[in-house]
Amino acid sequence: MPDVLTFPSHVFEENRLPTLIYANRQDYGREKHDRPMHGHDSLCELLLCYRGFGTYNIDAFSYVIQEGDLLYYNAGELHEVVSSGDTEIGTYCFGFSNVHFCGLPENHLIAHDSPHVRPSQGMFRFLRDLAEQILARYDSNPFDQLTVQLLGASLLMLAAQMPTTPQEERASDAASQLTARIKEYIDAHYTEPLRLEDIAQAMSCSVPYLAHTFKNATGYSPIQYAIRRRIGLAQTLLISSDYSATRIATMVGYDNTNYFNALFTRVVGTTPIRYRKKYLESLRGERNQT
Repeated sequence: MPDVLTFPSHVFEENRLPTLIYANRQDYGREKHDRPMHGHDSLCELLLCYRGFGTYNIDAFSYVIQEGDLLYYNAGELHEVVSSGDTEIGTYCFGFSNVHFCGLPENHLIAHDSPHVRPSQGMFRFLRDLAEQILARYDSNPFDQLTVQLLGASLLMLAAQMPTTPQEERASDAASQLTARIKEYIDAHYTEPLRLEDIAQAMSCSVPYLAHTFKNATGYSPIQYAIRRRIGLAQTLLISSDYSATRIATMVGYDNTNYFNALFTRVVGTTPIRYRKKYLESLRGERNQT
């Protein structure tokens, strides 16, 4: 962006303007296609829920979300949005890079221990209109492209000022601490062959206790969670690269492409190729989501 674009020094470090790299709208009421737990290392995301109800899970936090809520995702955090019904939640999603809020790490929208969901309250209609303007102008002429970047920065600054409400749920008992350790282990090894016996040995506990504790806390068995992490990574690769489904299957830990396709369809609700096509049809901006 041109060097003449500056912001107050107490907002962005060295007056560096964030870069809006993609935007899309998930249509409310469409057939639900799950986007299991996943993360991005080089960008952050801001979501606006415009209709529907569900849950936002991010790292060890869980939030109930509804119309008007802003959802904040810092680079490197694992996150997922889960609809409470059989159809999609309506959301706008904006991906940013080069975000340097003063006092925060690069590509962080909020402090890690700050609530990751905030109600937009009286600003909801304005933010929704702003989101629509960004989508409408994204692929237009150079003047509109510059306008989109400025609107994106404005969206970030407005979101940063939203009041917080302590609505997250985070348990700290022994079972929850074990669940967090199991998640950390699976997150580090989920593309490798995983057995419950190996996880239990790493946790220094029995297989039955491991399985019961984890399922009671998350609703998934450890192996189901590993599968969802694999599918989440597969989705990221589908929408950020041109790799074939066969190549992606191998990258996430499956040698049998037919099995991968069947598993993906069962978890997401559609085939890998159809998922890619649907996402790219709604995307404005670059595909990179690493």
